[in-house]
Amino acid sequence: MLTLVVNRRMPLLGKLKGDVDSPRVKCSELGNAILNEEIPKINKYYPQVTVWKTCIMPDHIHLIVSVKEDMPPGKHLGMVVAGFKGGCSKAAMHLSVTVPCAFAQGDNQSGRSGNGGNVVPLFEKGYNDKILLHEGQLNNWKRYLDDNPRRLLLKRLNPQFFTVLHNMEIAGHKCQVVGNRFLLDIPDKVAVIVHRRYSIEENARLREEWLACGERGGVLVSAAIAPKEKDVLREAMNRGYRIILLRENGFPELYKPSGESFDACSQGLLLQISPWAHHMEKKAITRTQCLELNALAEKIACP
Repeated sequence: MLTLVVNRRMPLLGKLKGDVDSPRVKCSELGNAILNEEIPKINKYYPQVTVWKTCIMPDHIHLIVSVKEDMPPGKHLGMVVAGFKGGCSKAAMHLSVTVPCAFAQGDNQSGRSGNGGNVVPLFEKGYNDKILLHEGQLNNWKRYLDDNPRRLLLKRLNPQFFTVLHNMEIAGHKCQVVGNRFLLDIPDKVAVIVHRRYSIEENARLREEWLACGERGGVLVSAAIAPKEKDVLREAMNRGYRIILLRENGFPELYKPSGESFDACSQGLLLQISPWAHHMEKKAITRTQCLELNALAEKIACP
């Protein structure tokens, strides 16, 4: 899955229409040119590459592509994307669409059109790509693309729930937060923490108590580290209860929740908190971090 973002996220490709029940993006003249002319050129010039699915949003494009066989010598997918981006930039120029310059000064993405005119890049430099790794992932991608207009509409209706706040003071920590921060003000909160020493009976009793808190409108607070903690949070999410989720990793730029967390966030049912900044490392959470997050959960639940 490839994602290309318009420079400065300008909504040049279309407009969001409809309501939550039937949201859609109506393509602009440029969006239609990209959909009907530029995307088909990918397979025309590179028959090894097939576009399986397309999603054009006002300020970005998602493409699910399949590389069916080896590319010609010296060619790779990055060249395919570069050619597509160049074609889209020229389409914008031909339609007299004003494209903002790239963010970074000296970022030389511009080229020369065939008639000698300057071509301002339509898209930001680079692109995001994800590779299929397991069964079922393709269907998840397709659902994500189909759901994109609805997600955008929910974000616009509830922008306060999708803005990353930095350095918010929570229980003595400077935290990053996303979601409904007013969940912190609800007095009825419980910390969902499962210790190894708990018996089967204790786990069952606590599970009932935690979910009862959610049922009466309280808030479940947890880092959801242990499997039994995850199970309780999953059930609470399914029931539409209020949740404060603590995370080891912070939030990257332009972060937004995914899947069911997105819907919970849009309804004001979820607050995500991290006492640490975002990192790109793939590492397991340490025992020290687990203890710190659990201690933070207890302080939030019982201030």
